[in-house]
Amino acid sequence: MNNLPDIFRKYTNHLWYILISSTFFFFFVAIYEPFRMREALDMGKGMFIFNTTMLMCIIVVTLFLTRTVLWLLRASLYRTWWQFIAWVFLELTILTYFFALYIYLVGGRTIPYFAQLAICLQYSFLILGLPYIVVTTISLIISLMQHPVENRDSIRFSDANKQLKIVLLKDAILYVQADENYVKIHYLDNGKEKEYSLRTTMAAIAPLLEQFGFFRCHRSYFVNVSHIVALRKDPGDVISAELDVPQRVIPVSRRLYHALSEKM
Repeated sequence: MNNLPDIFRKYTNHLWYILISSTFFFFFVAIYEPFRMREALDMGKGMFIFNTTMLMCIIVVTLFLTRTVLWLLRASLYRTWWQFIAWVFLELTILTYFFALYIYLVGGRTIPYFAQLAICLQYSFLILGLPYIVVTTISLIISLMQHPVENRDSIRFSDANKQLKIVLLKDAILYVQADENYVKIHYLDNGKEKEYSLRTTMAAIAPLLEQFGFFRCHRSYFVNVSHIVALRKDPGDVISAELDVPQRVIPVSRRLYHALSEKM
């Protein structure tokens, strides 16, 4: 499935999920009392609002922890829509277990825990499903406004501080090379090869390059496959890719040789 837009990897976006989901849950439950939640949360002690507030706090704490982990793993784990959907299901499942545990303990354990767990599935998946959809939709709209469809062939490169530094046509880029705390972008300008040093890391830039179809042929190299004219094995089983620029050859990892050859 296609890679996620960059906006879904920003921490501010995760904060919106936390804020909107928890606020929506509190007011929706307090006003509409779905799934007989007043009976379940009142517990015959007039604790409906208090327990609703506690469940909202559980949402805030749980999502803060899970979204922080997700943000920290954004370079390696959080890249595709499938991963996003899987993470959402994981979050809602964790919330379900915490909801059930809280109600089970505060309610005097009158209902078996696993029976309470089945009831709490409604509280987490059905009620929180709407704010998740709303935040996701708004994020997609914002992403499309920032990167219109007509500019999909243009790649916007930002540095480690998220500052836009250079915009290049995909077809103009030859390859991207890691260089300690920088990456070097090799590209063509009026038929001449040029180089731009960008202060960022391969891990940070990898999702963007993969989104535009670049292939990671080596730990330190992403290559634009359309510029490869030949793959060759030199003496000593050294594999390299020859580009359509005179005397420009880049290394290829042996374990990636077959995968790269299939893309040519």
